[in-house]
Amino acid sequence: MDKEIEIYKTQDGSLGLYNKRLKEVYHSKFGAKKEAFEKFVEPCFILPSKPLDILDICYGIGYNTKTALLYLKNINSIDCVETNPALVRQSFCFDFDEKINKTIENNFKNENFIHFFIEDIRKMIKKTNKKYDIIFHDGFAPYKQPSVWSEDLIKEISKKMKPDALYLTYNHSKPVLNALKGANLYIGKTLKNSKTIGTVASFNKELIINPLDNFDIETLNTKSAITYKDKNLNLKDEEILKNRQKEVNNSTLVSLSHIIKKRIKENT
Repeated sequence: MDKEIEIYKTQDGSLGLYNKRLKEVYHSKFGAKKEAFEKFVEPCFILPSKPLDILDICYGIGYNTKTALLYLKNINSIDCVETNPALVRQSFCFDFDEKINKTIENNFKNENFIHFFIEDIRKMIKKTNKKYDIIFHDGFAPYKQPSVWSEDLIKEISKKMKPDALYLTYNHSKPVLNALKGANLYIGKTLKNSKTIGTVASFNKELIINPLDNFDIETLNTKSAITYKDKNLNLKDEEILKNRQKEVNNSTLVSLSHIIKKRIKENT
């Protein structure tokens, strides 16, 4: 295992990873398996029965791909993108369905319908001409690795989506929602017990069950929703963060707190 990575047990008994350098967890403390199902795979049940091509961005130790194999039928192909090959190899050993673990290991060593791209998603996405039915976007939080969440990358990702494709992520931060809006996607919330746990987006409005409401949309016109910029998909994370902070400082947009206070006042 990579020296920067530490294994820990999540509340559902499945194992998660902690990045010591970035001080970030790869998975929800409530359960890595649970998170993969509720935030990424379960929302896909709305899709019609047809051969599915999946893009798994930031594969990590593979919970999203494994859960898709467990629950989704008619998978035609899965393209997994991960910069750290040690994580991919470790994914064969993590507690999961033994048959699925073996399927992934066999495909890593001798590609069949699962393909691994050990490289930056920014490079992979520009090279491929493939179109996908499902996009799993599972990178670190944007305030640590904004290169994985820039509006420019999200636009490139959207170009690889079929008309009825679903884009799924745990991330529901304002800059990411605004980037999805800029890519002309319809945006919705993934809900669990009336709580937002993720985001779903599509070019097909009919696939969005819980769309953003008017207040959500209003908050995207604030300083907090200013997106991360990476025009040529080659900037370092530090540069992207610095550039965004400069844009925020110079912006004439209202603050998110102003919008929230306004809403509270209207409701009292």
